[in-house]
Amino acid sequence: MQFCFYPKHEHGCPHISHCPHLGGAALSTVVMIANESGDRLDYLHRTIDAERKTISRLVEENQQLRQELEQAKLELKLERQNRFATNEQKEGNSADDAPSEESVTAPEPKKRGAPAGHPGWFRPTPTRYDWLIEVPAPCRCPHCHGKVTSQAGLPPVDHLQEDIIDNVYRVVCYRHATGCCDDCGGWVEKAGKDEILGSRIGPYLRSRAVWLRNMIGISYRKVPQVIQELYDITFTPAALIGFETMLAEKAEPVVDDIAKKLASSDGPVHADETYWTTDGVRTFFWMHGDEKYIHFQYDTSRAGQVSRDILRNAGTVTSVYLLGVI
Repeated sequence: MQFCFYPKHEHGCPHISHCPHLGGAALSTVVMIANESGDRLDYLHRTIDAERKTISRLVEENQQLRQELEQAKLELKLERQNRFATNEQKEGNSADDAPSEESVTAPEPKKRGAPAGHPGWFRPTPTRYDWLIEVPAPCRCPHCHGKVTSQAGLPPVDHLQEDIIDNVYRVVCYRHATGCCDDCGGWVEKAGKDEILGSRIGPYLRSRAVWLRNMIGISYRKVPQVIQELYDITFTPAALIGFETMLAEKAEPVVDDIAKKLASSDGPVHADETYWTTDGVRTFFWMHGDEKYIHFQYDTSRAGQVSRDILRNAGTVTSVYLLGVI
């Protein structure tokens, strides 16, 4: 509300600039402050109206996002059910249960493997075992080499390991005594006879699978089938790759020793390479050998520098492709 102030001098009020009823304030100052308060009040009303419109729009967007989230959850549930369903379940699903074409948006390119959040697969735990082996706590910590104290008051830890022993499927239970390191405070244990800590499959089964793959040349997918037919033990091709990875780590000192012996060889060392494409990039598998030893190496280079790095002190190097003399 606006007030108009026009002093009428014909009245001649002597108190217009310091009215006693206003606490000595001038009448023009009071009118000016009242007008400013009205403008401020109008501004606040307009701000409230704008905020109400913003809140209404956000509420509508929130409801729309909730509907889209429920729709996405439903589509994800149907996708998981269809991906991991058996043939009988797929045949039993009717077309009415599937979402309509209008509600389902265009799918994005699918990633390889199972969808995120799917239940993991684990080997079934054996319910019985054939042999029991007592394994005492180690004397020294394998991490810090500190003294280990056996905790007799705590229950032991059982480790069930499946293996092929004397060509028969066996389950061995390794019962580890509980031990604690006095220095680092960690719980430690040592491996028993023919035991691989943290593994459910023993070394004899691993060696048979790796032998079938690398010596006989059976594919990764068929080796588990052969083991299952012979011994009724199931494992995945990915587990076979894990066997080879662990074996490669154990064989690194042997490979380095062969390279050193080839480097100090007095006779000629034969070298050759063949290419292979890995993830769209050409790579090379190198072979170096003499009458006693043979060495294989994977490298991304085809240059003769690969042979020079391996055979620094060797004699003449011969190959299908001339590499020169070291």
